[in-house]
Amino acid sequence: MEPDQSLAGDVRAAFLAEAATATRYTYFARVAEIEGHTEAARVFGELAESVACAAHGHLDVLRDLLGGDDPGSGHALGDTRRNLAAAISGDLGEAAERYPGLAARAHMEGVADLASWLETLCTLKKTHVNRLEQALTGLTEPRFAGNGAP
Repeated sequence: MEPDQSLAGDVRAAFLAEAATATRYTYFARVAEIEGHTEAARVFGELAESVACAAHGHLDVLRDLLGGDDPGSGHALGDTRRNLAAAISGDLGEAAERYPGLAARAHMEGVADLASWLETLCTLKKTHVNRLEQALTGLTEPRFAGNGAP
């Protein structure tokens, strides 16, 4: 039986929520560490790792069971070649559309510091694209014929 596409969409949404939570917890751990709250920092760090594992599981499910695409780019998940292509597509979209558009809005609304930050992120994404393209170009044949699972 072929899975319902709304199920794949819901798993993509769950992945995005878990990934955001892992990032927030990592940030919270850093803040707690800076403030000298080592126990809270440790708890946040451990929870961030646990939540990241859940997010990775969602990607495995999308790739292996639901035939879903990368939630960030919409490209197929799979082996390293496909994953690099998905990452390039996602970062290109952010560099060409998301961050320039947000920066333009920030400029229009007179929030120069935010516009500067968004322009910096645009440049960073372009750097990411270059690094990812280099990795894709330098990719050799796999050492084994697996399903792409880590």
